[in-house]
Amino acid sequence: MKRRVITLATMKGGSGKSTIAVCLAAHWRHMGRRAAVIDADPQRSVMRWRDAGTTLTDLDCVAADGANIGAVIMDLLDRNFERVVVDTPGFRAPVTEAALEMAGLCLIPVRPSPVDFEVAADKVEMIADLKATGSEGPLAYRFVLSQVISGSVIARHMRAEMQAAGYMLLKSEAAHRVAYAETALMGSTPTLAQPKSSAATEIAEMTAEVDGYLD
Repeated sequence: MKRRVITLATMKGGSGKSTIAVCLAAHWRHMGRRAAVIDADPQRSVMRWRDAGTTLTDLDCVAADGANIGAVIMDLLDRNFERVVVDTPGFRAPVTEAALEMAGLCLIPVRPSPVDFEVAADKVEMIADLKATGSEGPLAYRFVLSQVISGSVIARHMRAEMQAAGYMLLKSEAAHRVAYAETALMGSTPTLAQPKSSAATEIAEMTAEVDGYLD
């Protein structure tokens, strides 16, 4: 059952975590899969995104916190949701640890910057800490480069440095594109509102890659 849970987690805000969470869940739903997203971030970015329009009203979106996150995940799994995406706070918190324990895959968005590279080590350490305490933790984790400026030297350098450090990354990336902000304003996603856009293409590639780890 864990293989149906994808937890988005970072130790730093502004990484594109909520954007990726909503876009992945919406794409799976658009493709006919039973997908839900859990908003476990106190900022409730996912809930506000969904409520900004009517396009995502058929996407199951549930708020949760540290007290009930486990029960919320299990309820969705028991209801045969094929993909449960969890958006967590941009800092270490009990709700993040609980969501990681139940995850088949942890996605860690990082921007191509020296600061984000340093924070990446903190997230790997957090996962190691969970496993050291006897927790099964996520079955796997992958970093995903987000807000990437296409063709930039810093993006290539960041990927090379992370690979050299032994960090595992998705091949797919989320570029810095206005389509994400534009569609969020209307409570939608590139997949639904701009299906021929480059943003929609990269989300499709990302969901396919994630499916490869889970199926």
